[in-house]
Amino acid sequence: MHHVDIPSGELNEFDLPPICIVTGERQGVVFKPVNFTWYPRWIGFLALLNLLIAIIVASAMTKRVTGTLPFTEEAWSRWKRGQVIMVVSVVVAIALLILAFSLLASDAPEWQGLVALPSSVAIPVLAWVFFLRGRGPQVRRIDKDNLSLAIPNGPAAYAIAGHFLAGLNSPARDDGESLDASGAPARALCARHDDIVANQVCTRCGAFMCPRCENRVRRESLPLCPDCWELRGRTIAVQAKAPGLTLANSGLFMGVVSVVPMCYAVHAVSLVLNTVSLVRNRHADSPRIDRKKAIAGLALTGIGLLLTLGMRLYSGSW
Repeated sequence: MHHVDIPSGELNEFDLPPICIVTGERQGVVFKPVNFTWYPRWIGFLALLNLLIAIIVASAMTKRVTGTLPFTEEAWSRWKRGQVIMVVSVVVAIALLILAFSLLASDAPEWQGLVALPSSVAIPVLAWVFFLRGRGPQVRRIDKDNLSLAIPNGPAAYAIAGHFLAGLNSPARDDGESLDASGAPARALCARHDDIVANQVCTRCGAFMCPRCENRVRRESLPLCPDCWELRGRTIAVQAKAPGLTLANSGLFMGVVSVVPMCYAVHAVSLVLNTVSLVRNRHADSPRIDRKKAIAGLALTGIGLLLTLGMRLYSGSW
């Protein structure tokens, strides 16, 4: 994995080069929505002492960044498929862990519990190794201004790092056309002011522009014309409005927790949240991802209820 630091406000198609972060390809690249969450890793050790306090501290210190990153369709599909497999493996691991302790505490043969216990650890590890490792970005840190990522492709990491400094480099072209010192062809006129000589070319659309029309995120960034700058602002505003905690996300979280059997209150809350989320997102124009989260939350709750039923039957309570 290769490290790259991206300014938090520049995680979008206007400020990143179109190169797949997984394969390094430049053809067929599309920008896909991503959400990154990070909290200090020492909170994991705090969970060993008190889980409730660890959850509260993690909620207070968690930082999120939303934006888009360049992928090919194939790389994007493989990464998302790996994430789904990883979630399923964690659910299976939790179920196996509960089963292992139940078997060890019962009159069942001891070897069954001893097999289930290491299997609960091995399954998510194997899922990560074979289906998720090296298939997508991994967040290393999120601070006030930057997002630190580890991405699979080295050339893509170098291209992104160089892109952020490209505004300081002298332009170069090999087609024989003369350029002035700032990148526009000699004697080219500004697209908005036809009486002013252009001194820059928009990075996104290629329009010629004069110093009055030039817009940069930072001094060392490549310039954008007024139209692309306005479009960039609208795009970032939409991304910024994306809430970190939604009804669908809450329902999915409760669904994962409700896999643990015998937690009747959690099961009830999960059923209510996911049912309401599914009803709210039943329309065709609703986000498909929210419908999928609600369905997944209900399915996970069903697994928890089935495990509860099985344990009650096994223990002879019914």
